[in-house]
Amino acid sequence: MKHKLRSILVISLPSIFALSLYTMYAGDVYAQEEIPPLTVAPFKGVYSVGMTVALFGDVTGTFTAGSNVAIKVTNPNGQAYQNANAPLSETGSYNFEFKLEGSQATVLGVHTVEATYQNLKASASFEVKEKASLKISMEKNKLDLGDKVVVTGTVIPRLVERVEIRIFNPDNVVWKFFAVSPDRIRNDGTFTAEVGELSGKLSIPGTYKIEATYAENTATTSLQFDVGVSGKVTAGRFMLVDQSGKQLEEVFVGQQVLVQADVRNNLQEKQPFAYLVLITDTDGFTVSLSWITGTLPVGETLSAAQSWIPDNAGRYTVKVFVWESVANPNPLTAKVPETTVTVTE
Repeated sequence: MKHKLRSILVISLPSIFALSLYTMYAGDVYAQEEIPPLTVAPFKGVYSVGMTVALFGDVTGTFTAGSNVAIKVTNPNGQAYQNANAPLSETGSYNFEFKLEGSQATVLGVHTVEATYQNLKASASFEVKEKASLKISMEKNKLDLGDKVVVTGTVIPRLVERVEIRIFNPDNVVWKFFAVSPDRIRNDGTFTAEVGELSGKLSIPGTYKIEATYAENTATTSLQFDVGVSGKVTAGRFMLVDQSGKQLEEVFVGQQVLVQADVRNNLQEKQPFAYLVLITDTDGFTVSLSWITGTLPVGETLSAAQSWIPDNAGRYTVKVFVWESVANPNPLTAKVPETTVTVTE
C-alpha cells in the first residue's frame, strides 16, 4: 500500500492587537491545494478515424502498485466500446491505448472516458473526426538541377498533426525529409512546403518520388517529378555566409561576407570556369566585381566563394555569373543566382 501526500500550505497569523479595553487574536489559517484523487485525460483533444487514442492518469491518494484502474469509453450514441483495465505503476500512474476502428469507435463526435479506482471516479472526453485525407501537388512536374522544390497540399480534417514529406532521388536514396508543423497548416487545411533546392551530391538528374503522410500515417499519398539538366554547369545553394560558413541573417558595414554557391559540372568532361560576383546598389552602380577561376572535374560539385566587405549601409543586389572564362564570357549556367541584402551600420 502506498500513499501520495498532498501539499498543504500553512499561514500563521499570531498577531496580537493589545487595545486598552480588549485583546483581539487572529488564529491559524490553512489553505489546501486541491488535487483530484484520480485523474484521467487523453493525450490529444481531437483524433480522426484510424488514429490511436492514448489515455493517461494518476491516483494521488492511497494505492497499490499493480492494481487496476477500470477504463470505460463511450461513443456519442451511448455505446461503450472499450472496457479495459490499466495497471498502476510504482508511482501511481497508468496509461491505456486503443485504435479508433470498428463501427462503434468510429462514430463521429465527442467520446467520453470514465476511469474508476476503488471508490474513486474521474472522467474526460475527446472528439473523433472523419478519417484523414491528404493531397499534394507541384506547380511543375519537370525541374532542373538548381531549381527549388515546392510542394503544396491539403489535409482534411485540420488536426494538430504535422505532414511529413520524404523525397527520394533516382537512386532511391532520401534526398530530403521535411515536416510541415501544424501551425504552418492554414485554417482551410492547405499548406505550402518549400522543401529545398536541387543541389549537392544527392541531387542528380532523373525521376524523383515524393511520399507524404499525415495523422499518424492514416493518410498517405505520393507523387513523382522529373529533374533534368540545363546548362553545362549548375550553380546552387547560393547564400551569404561568414568565414565559418554560417549563413548570415544580417550584414553590417565593415563585415567580411562570403558570396558562396555550389558549382556542379553537368558534363562528362572537365570544364574550366570563372566564378564572378557582381554587387550593385539601388541606383544600379557597381560597388564590387570580383572573380575566381578553376576547373570542374567530371560530374563533380565545388563550393565557390568570393569575399565582399561593404563600406556603406544600404540595400544591395548580389548576382553570381559562371562563365567559361573572364576573357570568354560565355555563360555556363542557364540561370543567374541573385539575391538582395540590406547592410546596416
